[in-house]
Amino acid sequence: MDKSTWVNILLKQLEYSQEMSQDEDLREEIIKNPQVYREKLGIDSSVEIELIEEQENTYHIPIPYLEGNLEEEIEVPASAQQIVDFLLKAATDTSFRSKLKESPSAILKENFSEVTWWDTLEIKIVEDTSSKCHLVIPSLSEDMELNEEHLETIAGGVSSSSQINCKGGVCL
Repeated sequence: MDKSTWVNILLKQLEYSQEMSQDEDLREEIIKNPQVYREKLGIDSSVEIELIEEQENTYHIPIPYLEGNLEEEIEVPASAQQIVDFLLKAATDTSFRSKLKESPSAILKENFSEVTWWDTLEIKIVEDTSSKCHLVIPSLSEDMELNEEHLETIAGGVSSSSQINCKGGVCL
């Protein structure tokens, strides 16, 4: 997948993750029919989708498979820049990717120091391929109340001005 397509899909996925964490019907619809999610995100029909359902204390990080012009400048909302840069580095820097796979909590703490709950989760790294894309379905978070700053953070990565205490695949 090219960089521009991946960034657009990631931004949409971050937005839908918040909705799915709060809407059980939407979450179940996507689990039963991943085609709905494929269409919402704009993923090519030739790419297999593997849905990963988060559990309460598990967090999955899909590393994108990218090809084409990786130097292309792509405009990204400021709130999402940190997560886009992190995942691009994981996709293109084999040394960084190896360290992330070996010690995900430590690498995440280094890169997202404002998030205080990395040690409370089991973090799993999955790698996309040219023919398979992993999409994370967040766990339901019925007890989580978010203010506007938290919603912006979830929609676009982690901001440096807030600390969020949430569970599963909702916040990154």
